[in-house]
Amino acid sequence: MNGQTKTRTRQERIESLGIPKPKMVQWWIDSDKADWAVRILIGLSAAIALLVVCRTWEPRFAYRTGMIPVRDIIARVNFEVENQIETEALRLQKVREVPVYYRNWKAPLEQLRARLKNRLFVILDAQSLKEMNEEERKAFEEFVATVAVTPESATTDQPSADQQFIAMKAVFASDPELEKLDTAIKNLQKDEFDNGLLQSIKHQAEQGSQRFIRVYSTEPSDAVEVTVDDVQIALMKPKIESMLAEEFRSQFGSQVETDQHRLVAQMVSHWIDKRLPEYETLSYDDEASGKARAEIAASVPPVMKKFYAGQSELADAGEPLDEHELRLLQMEHRQWTNYRGAIDRIARVAAYGGMIAALYLLCGSYILFVDDRSLVFDRVKLSKLLFLFVCTIGISYWVASDKYRSELAPLVIASIITAIVYGRDLSLLLMSAAIISVTLFLNEGLSHLVMLAAAVTTSTLLTGRIRTQSHLLFVGGVSAAVTFLTVVGVGIVTGDTTTIPTGVERLAPTTVSFLEVLAGLAQEGLRAGAFIVISAAALTPILPLIEKAFGVQTDLSLLSLSDASHPLLRRLAQRAPGTYNHSINVASIAEAAADAIGANGLLVRVGAYFHDIGKMFKPEYFIENQSGVNQHDSLQPAMSTLVIIAHVKDGADLARNHHLPQPLIDLIMQHHGTTLVEYFFNEAAKRSEDNPNEKQVSDKDFRYPGPKPQTLEAAVMMLADTVESASRTLVDPTPARIQNLVDQIAQKKMADGQFDECGLTFQQLNLVRKSLVKSLTAIYHARVKYPSQQPA
Repeated sequence: MNGQTKTRTRQERIESLGIPKPKMVQWWIDSDKADWAVRILIGLSAAIALLVVCRTWEPRFAYRTGMIPVRDIIARVNFEVENQIETEALRLQKVREVPVYYRNWKAPLEQLRARLKNRLFVILDAQSLKEMNEEERKAFEEFVATVAVTPESATTDQPSADQQFIAMKAVFASDPELEKLDTAIKNLQKDEFDNGLLQSIKHQAEQGSQRFIRVYSTEPSDAVEVTVDDVQIALMKPKIESMLAEEFRSQFGSQVETDQHRLVAQMVSHWIDKRLPEYETLSYDDEASGKARAEIAASVPPVMKKFYAGQSELADAGEPLDEHELRLLQMEHRQWTNYRGAIDRIARVAAYGGMIAALYLLCGSYILFVDDRSLVFDRVKLSKLLFLFVCTIGISYWVASDKYRSELAPLVIASIITAIVYGRDLSLLLMSAAIISVTLFLNEGLSHLVMLAAAVTTSTLLTGRIRTQSHLLFVGGVSAAVTFLTVVGVGIVTGDTTTIPTGVERLAPTTVSFLEVLAGLAQEGLRAGAFIVISAAALTPILPLIEKAFGVQTDLSLLSLSDASHPLLRRLAQRAPGTYNHSINVASIAEAAADAIGANGLLVRVGAYFHDIGKMFKPEYFIENQSGVNQHDSLQPAMSTLVIIAHVKDGADLARNHHLPQPLIDLIMQHHGTTLVEYFFNEAAKRSEDNPNEKQVSDKDFRYPGPKPQTLEAAVMMLADTVESASRTLVDPTPARIQNLVDQIAQKKMADGQFDECGLTFQQLNLVRKSLVKSLTAIYHARVKYPSQQPA
């Protein structure tokens, strides 16, 4: 070493003294840091998910429709709320003033002008009034009949038919093609009919103005605003008559007498006026008018009502909250939330984070020191547990809104699932943490927490063993009844339902009677009960999915597996009838022993049916299936041991291949634990002693691979399997010999350390021994010999 020594560090010198480190330090040194980091990350992710999903940075609005406040609710901040009634009234007023759209279709006026010319051509073809044919006379009477009698003309002589015909012939003598008439009508159409004709308004007063309309021919954007009087047909007659009189004067005035063209103008104007209703040109455009109304309504600013902090009252004490009050409270809450700064939001998140950390510590400590610690150390189990509760609490938070108010549903479902998967004890603790979280996240009070606790606790305690399809419906029904009574009782205790005599001053006066309050509480209780029943009933069809996801079995599915027609059991009965008979006997005595210590007897019974299915591969190597020939006579003890212990692995492989649930596979793997195959070990040891050249035999080569029993059910299975096989060797199985056999086997298993990992206590072991002795004694009880069986 070149005369040099390596200098040790201070820590190495201290460690060289061999002083043991503190347990926590040693645990930290020995622990798998990466594994712990992953599990911490899983827990942290679940906590963050809860904080985000439940929006912990802002306080939740806690009021609901029908809630009765015990004191007047006063605004905490200044805020404004739209007065919808006044706003709607203002908008309606503006809408009534907006001109709506009418489309002007001018083609009917062209038809009117053409019809007028056609009728005049018919009249002008006649030479005289007496020589008119039927059609000409009919056309002429249309014009004659339309000449009205006015107060001014009543005092003068009315023109005769001959005078009217002569006037028409004289006026149009210079216009045989009626081109001047056509020009006069076109001018009338341009000046008086250009904006269209309307018989009556086609829209209601609520849809727009009754005085003004917007008229367009092609596009609404080209519309012009006109008064209704300008287009209404009933008001057109004076305009038409004066306009035509002026047109006829300018067109025919120099060629005929003034009285004649005035008379003809009057005849034509009355003919047109009478037929105008048939040629209405304006049609109401509801689409364009609707857009105009929407625009004008949108342009009206809302009428705001102001509320002041510490002064304005938002709701009265003792009165159920209605929709209007609830809307005010929501606006006030939103404004109050907006005023809260970043520091306050961070503080809220931190506070909720601390609550989650405390619940983690509480539940985690219980799981580590009292319950199944694999829930913490197994990443998959930990992830499933946290995922279940993140979903439960998150869904409860979002369905608790005033619209649904169904936060009980996910909590009841979770309570039943946890009772099935983790057992009642742990389920009660986990669900207590869940309802505390939900209550705090929802900003609810003590009465709400009591209601949730009643529903969840009842559901958890009643779930138990699910042996029938209707069991969960029964759980839901009883839980609903308990919750209903809790809601009513807590509501009466915490609410203001006492009638106070007249004249006595009260802090929170109410006009709601006791019966009205009781009716409201009953309605709320029925709502909660309905959600519980529906939730529990909905779980029944999805139980197989829950069992598959969490690797557990309910009694309902175990009963289906216990059917003797299962393919594996039928094959076992065919290939290894002795093993099948042995399995049936083990199932019978093991179920009673498991029930005696509070374990799952049904699981043990079904596991016993399948525990030796691996013997199907080589049934002739197991003594219960042999008939005089022992296959092991030609094998070495070590080889025989390999054949014997192989049935455990073969059975587990068969179970997995046929999709048996994991609890049954565990029983198959653990029913022999790491016990010694004594017969072949002793045979090998004997041969080793007889032959000095052979090496010493180690018992490690003659043990089952394990693992040792991890549950009470596996421990009971091991004892039942062993004592049932051993009892067959008893020549005279008296109760005393059976008890001695069972005691010896139990002591040997315990001394071999087979029960070290399953939590079996001495008291439980004693109960199991008594049950096995009782069952085997019943099987091998003495029988009275019949005379034919007496020896000769």
